[in-house]
Amino acid sequence: MPTFWESVRSLWGSQSNTLDSRTMERLAKTFPLPVWVIDESKDRFTWVSSGTIWLTKLSPEELLSTPARQYLEKHFSPSETLLKLIREKASQAEVSITYIAGATTAQMLGYWIELQPGLYALILQDVTELRKVQDELVQYVEELRQQLDTLTELKESLQRANEELAASREQLRLLAAVAAYTDNAVIITDAKGQILWVNRGFERISGYTLEEAKGKVPGKLLQGPETDPVTVARIRDKLRTKEPFTEEILNYTKYGRPYWLRLYITPLTNELNEVTHFMAIEMDITEEKRKMELMKQQIEDIKQAQIYASRIFKRFLPSPTLLKNYFSDVEIWSQPLQELSGDFYFFSPQEGEVILALGDSTGHGAAAALISTYALTSLWQSTRAGIKSLLELYQDLLEGITLNVEEQRYKEGFELALLRYDSATKRLEFVGARRSLWIFREGQFYELRGSRSDISPTTSRDFSPDLQVFHLQGKDRLYLFSDGVSDQLSADGKKFSSQRLRNFLQLNQYLTLNEQVSLLKQALNQWRGQNSQTDDILFLALEV
Repeated sequence: MPTFWESVRSLWGSQSNTLDSRTMERLAKTFPLPVWVIDESKDRFTWVSSGTIWLTKLSPEELLSTPARQYLEKHFSPSETLLKLIREKASQAEVSITYIAGATTAQMLGYWIELQPGLYALILQDVTELRKVQDELVQYVEELRQQLDTLTELKESLQRANEELAASREQLRLLAAVAAYTDNAVIITDAKGQILWVNRGFERISGYTLEEAKGKVPGKLLQGPETDPVTVARIRDKLRTKEPFTEEILNYTKYGRPYWLRLYITPLTNELNEVTHFMAIEMDITEEKRKMELMKQQIEDIKQAQIYASRIFKRFLPSPTLLKNYFSDVEIWSQPLQELSGDFYFFSPQEGEVILALGDSTGHGAAAALISTYALTSLWQSTRAGIKSLLELYQDLLEGITLNVEEQRYKEGFELALLRYDSATKRLEFVGARRSLWIFREGQFYELRGSRSDISPTTSRDFSPDLQVFHLQGKDRLYLFSDGVSDQLSADGKKFSSQRLRNFLQLNQYLTLNEQVSLLKQALNQWRGQNSQTDDILFLALEV
């Protein structure tokens, strides 16, 4: 059986490139579809079918007189598909192309056939409607697929919803059991605030049964003469916001006994976010309130005791003006971290001489102040009885603090700087327990270092620090201070440090002591920035 291509060629009987009337009639009957026969060498159509005339709306004369390549370029897209077949003298090919004539376009599908060398037939069929039907079928199938996917998703969602509903029912059952039997009171009201349900905890705390409470407004049922009206108004305002909140209130039982509650009130809403109910969980905090009031009273008592203790402690500190009998100028800066200070100073006249001490006790506040009180009392007793040397005074203090202490794990004690000064000879003796003495003379700096041991139960009773002697001159300046000065922290956690303090004092030796101390206060405040004070501050400046 001949192929399609052979059947078409058989219709072209002669070897010339012209069609006789018989062949034209056979082609017209065989091809009611659009057909163009192209003579490649003459660039002309040699024959067109009735389907072509109907499609193009042109007469045969117009079609046959138009250059073939020009016509193809103008009316087919992409025209290069057909032009390439002509250039390559293709013998046969399937063609899918768009015909364009003004505003009319048509999707064409057909064949390119070489009838004879140089003579070609382009046979096309308008498949526009078929393509539309195919596109509609494809769209319909896609819509069916989407509907099937939607139905599958709905089925899965329904299954999940059923599972969640079953889980919610079980959760509600458990929550209902918890609400019924919890020790806290639980109240559920309608949107108007009328009680619908209370649990056994409510009945136990308030004394009212569910039957007695149902339909009542909790505030009217439970509030009494000592209930704070400001709290009641605040609760009312918070309920209007329809937001969860916490509040504390004084209520009364059925029998008139007052009790304190911490309320956790939550509005319950429907799917439209409309409040339908309120739930209140009420915790009895009567005992907690009682303890808080007791604690407040105890704190107030402690504050009063601290104020009283502070006044007593300050009585042990002598007036600095008395030191001007031995020095030309004196400045003392004392700034405790708390009401009671762990830093202290002391001096005592001794037959033309003066004993001077500055100490820094372990810790802060009341505990440190007790140690400081012991040190001041011991210094007062020892100097009043008369001492032969500073080393003897040091040993008295060390023996006193280690007395009856068998274990060295108790580390509470104090650092101390001891001075003995004869204003007539300007002879100075110094003993230091982790505290040093700084001396500035005409721009020169001298440091009498203290020992590495403080005065505490951890220090051996056999230990004896060095006694250092220094001869002073007029205008010499002496500085004693606790570590609270050098240990103040900056915003980035750095200490002010002893080196910065030394540089500051050396740079400002031209100022009076009063001006120098005032400027030091400003410098430390600026150094701390927003940080709080970290330790007691005690700074003593003397000028010969």
